[in-house]
Amino acid sequence: MVRVEGVQLPVTGDTANFFWQSFVDLGLKQEVILKELTDYAFELWVKTGKRWNRLYESIVGGFLERDLTQQAVEWHKRLRDPHLPCPNDIIRILRPAISASNKFCTTAAIPWKRERHMIPAGLRAFENICRATHGHQIYGQTISMVLQSDWVDHIFRIHKLLIVRGDHPQSYEEVQPLLEYTKGYGSPQFFQRLHRYARSRFPDQVEATYEDDPLPEDVSAEQPEDQQPEPSGKAWLAEKPFKDDFGARLFATKALRFDMILSGLRMFGVTAIGPQSLREMAIRAHGCQDIVSKLQELQKAGISIGDSVFARLLRKLATENRDILLSDLLRSDQHPDVLEDAQLQESLLLSYYVARDWRQYNMTLGILGQIFEDESDLANVHFRKYLAAGDWKMATQVVDNMALRGGTLSQDSIDYIAEHVLIPRAPGKAPRRDDLSTAKEVQFVSRALQRGTSNGDLAVTELWIEVLKRLGMLNLWDDLRNCCLWLARQYSSKSNMTRSIVSYPKRSQRDMVALSQQHGDPFLRKIFSRQMQAAIIAWGFRTRVSQQRKWIAIHGNAYESLIPWLSVAWVRRACRHRLAVLYGRSSLVNRRMNRMLRQENPYSVVRVLEDINLAWGEPYLFGDREIRDADGIVNPPNRTRRRRVKKMRSAYLQRVQLSQMKEVYSSKAQN
Repeated sequence: MVRVEGVQLPVTGDTANFFWQSFVDLGLKQEVILKELTDYAFELWVKTGKRWNRLYESIVGGFLERDLTQQAVEWHKRLRDPHLPCPNDIIRILRPAISASNKFCTTAAIPWKRERHMIPAGLRAFENICRATHGHQIYGQTISMVLQSDWVDHIFRIHKLLIVRGDHPQSYEEVQPLLEYTKGYGSPQFFQRLHRYARSRFPDQVEATYEDDPLPEDVSAEQPEDQQPEPSGKAWLAEKPFKDDFGARLFATKALRFDMILSGLRMFGVTAIGPQSLREMAIRAHGCQDIVSKLQELQKAGISIGDSVFARLLRKLATENRDILLSDLLRSDQHPDVLEDAQLQESLLLSYYVARDWRQYNMTLGILGQIFEDESDLANVHFRKYLAAGDWKMATQVVDNMALRGGTLSQDSIDYIAEHVLIPRAPGKAPRRDDLSTAKEVQFVSRALQRGTSNGDLAVTELWIEVLKRLGMLNLWDDLRNCCLWLARQYSSKSNMTRSIVSYPKRSQRDMVALSQQHGDPFLRKIFSRQMQAAIIAWGFRTRVSQQRKWIAIHGNAYESLIPWLSVAWVRRACRHRLAVLYGRSSLVNRRMNRMLRQENPYSVVRVLEDINLAWGEPYLFGDREIRDADGIVNPPNRTRRRRVKKMRSAYLQRVQLSQMKEVYSSKAQN
């Protein structure tokens, strides 16, 4: 992050905002840079006690704006200390979360029916951020913002989330808009529950406001149980504090029956129990059906078990009668809070897979299934697992299945490929490894990127560039050619131009530049830069001549319209350089590989120039110069030598001019 020691970025003012925001925008595309930036920010905080106040909302909000909700939650946990000094500051990422959900959120056919798959991704991310932050008091601002957004159908879920976490309205004015909205658009049950909660908090104001308005009758008892809203731990009443470890000791006491403990919890107004208490209760139960019945009794008593990974997985396994997995979950030595750590669970999944411990593997897989709600996220976990285990065949199958379902590789998976599959190499040199063919390595990465990335994903451009470099350095010309053509077909804007800008000699240079910018694709422009185009030509010339293979040039190729970004000057320069190596002065050839290619070359310079014209088409790449001055093409002027001669001539003229001036002054002095 810092190339020169002692340099510190400013943390206040417009200049600081510009620098830090620029680095954050780049880091949101490349997580490696983001990690370096946050490490630097933490070091700056430790050394000077200073920090940029907008770092948290720029990173977490940036991920939410890009619909990367899982990354937003993970980075919230990383940045909350020290970049979230006040718990109430999480309100600053609520608006990006709402905007992220508005892109995909659709109105439900039944507005008040609770379905997990209908919960917007931004809302779930904001809920997880609230659960990971203790002591926030943002009820009034949150309810006000949600009522003005498309999240209004989920307003009661947010209300319950906040009050369960002890975030209650500080005044009647904060809960009044919700009461008015529920009275006009909500169901009578919700309005009655909300009215009771508000009356318990602000009795005088509620009585004065609704003195003449009769409350709707409680019709919840008349409804079937499956249509009643989940109590979620009596979230409408003020929550009484209840320590999870104390509850666990209660349920673990053999002298106390479950009905006795439940009566005690009711008497003391307990509204929720934690995962440790839930585990002890399940351990003392007699099978899955007994656990399900106890969960129903807790629900009827208005006692919530929470929405933790442990609680959701316990309910799922008990409902599905999966006794073995349920037993492994209850006997596990992992703390229930550890189950929320996706990175740790992924590492455990890999270790169990390598050790072939299938019982622990299946349990961990069930935990990850509760953490990652999207099938694509879980498929990415399997992809990284197979890569780490060296099972590339299974990893390829995972990518193929994801492609069939419309899924793509996540940024974590792409970074994992770059860090663990492609071994490091020296600049300008091909990679070397003994345990596996480097050709198979780069071919696997190429196939994974082709099948597992979305169109126009600029985050993988650097990896594509590295793949093309390795294919060229390893002399895998067929793979390089197929890869380039696939990229052109996949990402080109497919303009109606009949060929590149060299096909329009009558148009002005300004028109050509505008035309190429209009039709060129930024993804392809970044991959096939001018340097890459020259490198591809050099790799093609380095390919050794085959006596068996016959190359045929086909005119009217459909791919011609896909390359309007071709740099003619760099192509011409690269061809002249390689021709100079094969046919130019012997002093230009110093490397052993070039000397071998020169000795094995069976073709004359006229034949090669004709083949270049056949492949390039009209107008020819060198015009008619190959007829007039073929020797000049293969012997380009030595710019270094010409620059040296020019410098020597300028120094000589300066010395001559100085001597002449001295003679003039000396003659004047004598006179």
